[in-house]
Amino acid sequence: MIKKLREHELLTKLLIILFIALFTQAATISLFIYQRSRDAYIQQFDQSNRMTLQKIQHDFETLNDNIENTLTLLAESSAVEGYFKEGQQTTLEKINQLRTVQKMNDSLAPIFPNIKDDIFLFGENGRMFISNDMVSDLTADDFFQLELIQKVNENPTATQMVFTQFGLTKRDKHSPSVLFIKKLRSTLNQTYGYAVVAITSDELAKIFSQSVDPLITQIDFVTDEKKIFASNVENRIGTTFDSFDELVEHETLTKANQRITRLPLYRQNSALVSEVNVHSIADQMNVIIPIILYNIVTLILGGIVVAIYLNRNTRSIYQLVDSLNQIKEPVAATVPIQGTYEIRTLATTINQLLTTISNNHTQSLQNEQKKRTLEIQAMQAQIQPHFIYNTLTSLKFLVWQQENEKAVAGIDSFIDLLRSTIGNKNEIIPVEEELNSVKSYIAILTLRYGDAISTKIMVPEELYSLYMPNMIIQPIIENAYLHAFQTKKSGFITLYGMIREDKLTFEVMDTGDGFDTEQPTKNRDYFSGIGSKNVHERIQLLYGEGYGLHIDSVLGVGTSVTITLPIIKKEDKTE
Repeated sequence: MIKKLREHELLTKLLIILFIALFTQAATISLFIYQRSRDAYIQQFDQSNRMTLQKIQHDFETLNDNIENTLTLLAESSAVEGYFKEGQQTTLEKINQLRTVQKMNDSLAPIFPNIKDDIFLFGENGRMFISNDMVSDLTADDFFQLELIQKVNENPTATQMVFTQFGLTKRDKHSPSVLFIKKLRSTLNQTYGYAVVAITSDELAKIFSQSVDPLITQIDFVTDEKKIFASNVENRIGTTFDSFDELVEHETLTKANQRITRLPLYRQNSALVSEVNVHSIADQMNVIIPIILYNIVTLILGGIVVAIYLNRNTRSIYQLVDSLNQIKEPVAATVPIQGTYEIRTLATTINQLLTTISNNHTQSLQNEQKKRTLEIQAMQAQIQPHFIYNTLTSLKFLVWQQENEKAVAGIDSFIDLLRSTIGNKNEIIPVEEELNSVKSYIAILTLRYGDAISTKIMVPEELYSLYMPNMIIQPIIENAYLHAFQTKKSGFITLYGMIREDKLTFEVMDTGDGFDTEQPTKNRDYFSGIGSKNVHERIQLLYGEGYGLHIDSVLGVGTSVTITLPIIKKEDKTE
């Protein structure tokens, strides 16, 4: 079978190309049909969803009307006023008034079908009434101490809706709830208590939970403070609706595959927000499988017809191929150009591709060799002989002066530096190792030049586990010592490390002489130190033109050299 395919390679390729073309055409048409069907389905769903939202809006307003009527009936009751108002009353009067309130409560119609509610009456005389057999989780005095009462008193609105993270009964004390509160005023317009209708957020969500599928449509009731006080997604209750201000009433916003609609809830200065998942709507269409089956049948039938046609029209080509196979194939980097025009064109194209591949491969080898050469030069140039000589001379004088502790510290730093530069053959090392080498190098420079130049390293520890090329920072520190303080004899050199714009950035700042960056000779002088002339090119060879060195300098103020590297974690490190 494989041999047969090789002998009919051209036919096989043509069939593959034609199958790809047929598949592409079928996929394009199917995608177009699917997209149009999807748009029409979504448009139809939008219309249906808008009707659903209008019904939810109407039901919420109806619920508010029923609550207002209930609270008004209680507020206008003389029995309620008599029972909760301050004053001298006999026990019999209190009992009669309480019976009247209970009868009134029993006669009240349900607030809304299938929604459980609790009615509370709190009097400033310390009395309290609950409409059912629930046990209150707080007393009247506790209720008056709630922060929400202060907000209610500050607002002149007759009935106010307040969202809380707790309920008023022991059953609902851990359930987010919505409280509809009305002040109870006497005939002399004095507040003697509060009437409260308490509905948990889960119960309030029953207004819409039966009307929508939460996997497709997410419904939220949102306060003017952007707090969600009811939702068919339970974990959203009590959270903040961050993009609420982006929504315009009666309009639909498309954002990240979500179609978001906002409708006002006039009675309580809140809003109804619907978030429809477009992907979930499309999944309900159930047209993908029929489209796939149609494409499979079309491809099979069309492929059979095309295969028969091509087989009849390529026989002459294969006769030519059979004759060419009798010729011994030369072992070379090119193919022979012979045969018909089509075959010659194909051979010429193949030869061009082979030439291009050969050239690219050669260029790649040259670039790789250049990069390796620069890295070797950088490693070899890190410790110049005069630096080693000067360091050893300084150590010798310390020994002569019997400053043995300084001499030992200098030798340790020198050993650490030699180990990191000559002994460490890794191209990529942890930031912590690079900083240790820099610290050893600074210790040696301090030994040579004294304490007039103070050097600090301010790199956060969270960068220590990242990786970077070996010996990148040390040449920049050396240049600062050698060139930054020609006029000034003292100052500061500070090494900063940070993550900036998703890049690992180091910045070496000195308070030295500074220079005019417009003068090329100054730039060359500044980068004439140990290995530093290769740092920029080495970084760009490794990571591209988006990384490297950047110099900012102000004459008389100082110089800043910024090193930009990619963020390389341990799992990303390549040896």
